[in-house]
Amino acid sequence: MSSLKKKKYFTIKNREKKIKKWIKILDNFISGKKEINFNLNKSALLIIDMQNYFLDSSSHAYLPSGETIIKPIEKLINIFQINNRPVIFTQYGKLNSDNNDTIMGRWWGEELSFEDPLSEIIPPFKLNDENIIKKSSYDAFIGTNLQELLEKLNVHQLFITGVVTHLCCETTARSAFCRGFQVWMVIDCLASRNEELHLSSLKAAAHGFATPIISDILLEKLKHE
Repeated sequence: MSSLKKKKYFTIKNREKKIKKWIKILDNFISGKKEINFNLNKSALLIIDMQNYFLDSSSHAYLPSGETIIKPIEKLINIFQINNRPVIFTQYGKLNSDNNDTIMGRWWGEELSFEDPLSEIIPPFKLNDENIIKKSSYDAFIGTNLQELLEKLNVHQLFITGVVTHLCCETTARSAFCRGFQVWMVIDCLASRNEELHLSSLKAAAHGFATPIISDILLEKLKHE
């Protein structure tokens, strides 16, 4: 059970140290891969499930390290918006079209209703309803119009942030890759239950379907595009 225990593994205080550690580890998984050129005009920022359910300490699904990724995500939102590039949020919950017996309900023994205040995206983020994707599973593409939206916006490159690293973020990254998108996972803008799950997910992604990147490096790339 220790591998599932919640820990505040990522904090403002240890942020730089953790980032250096993670990059050093992940470099071993991407060293033989051809570098993908970044193209701002074909990119979008995807922010997954930054909801009270995961970020309110009163919720049983609270992720202690989640608060550490809020400010870096806000910085990315700002630079993407300055450059007139899409910023897309996902919001997890039970859709009205779902029946009473869904796979998420069977697995977790409960489901989050969109009527529940815990389903709301946290207040620091200013939302545009047109770019909120409501989803009922880990994969933000399943049962949604995300792919159609990205194609309409001429997006070919996707930068993934949010929670939970090893569930919705990883699943969506895999799905995006399989649909032909070039994918980056912003390692200091993702959070999981603990460091083991967070890093294991990033190792798999770096090896097979998404390039790990630090938000500060992404910000610099965006400024010089």
